[in-house]
Amino acid sequence: QGRSITSSSDGTKLAVVGQNRNIYTSIDSGVTWTSRDSSRAWLSITSSSDGSRLAAGVDSGYIYTSSDSGVTWTQRATSGKWTAITSSSDGIKLAAAVSPGYIYNSSDSGVTWTQSTTIGYAYWNSVASSSDGSKLLAAGDSTAIYIGSAGSKTRSSN
Repeated sequence: QGRSITSSSDGTKLAVVGQNRNIYTSIDSGVTWTSRDSSRAWLSITSSSDGSRLAAGVDSGYIYTSSDSGVTWTQRATSGKWTAITSSSDGIKLAAAVSPGYIYNSSDSGVTWTQSTTIGYAYWNSVASSSDGSKLLAAGDSTAIYIGSAGSKTRSSN
């Protein structure tokens, strides 16, 4: 059972945060799996469309990025409970949610992050983006929904 899963656009490269909070990857559509990192309490993961760029969030930790399908990881962002993360198809634009907290955006593969205070503070549990990363969709507890471009504000509670 997994906590978070992502796939390349052709479905051959997969990455999952397992129930034990480890990261596992597959390059053969899930036939075989390789444990990639078990030293952190991973919560969320996303990938580029080719599966080479991964970004993952840690519970009470940092966001980490990988440009080699999860073999090596680089620490990014500040500490938080990173409950959800999403990526543009090229892996350059990222959005990640802290819960409780704000949504953060990066336009440089996670090197720098900007807090999106216009979106609002919530108990975020899911975030998704358009292929080019310009549109975001986020959902949280109490059915808080955000739909719009990075930095704009449209919110519903129904």
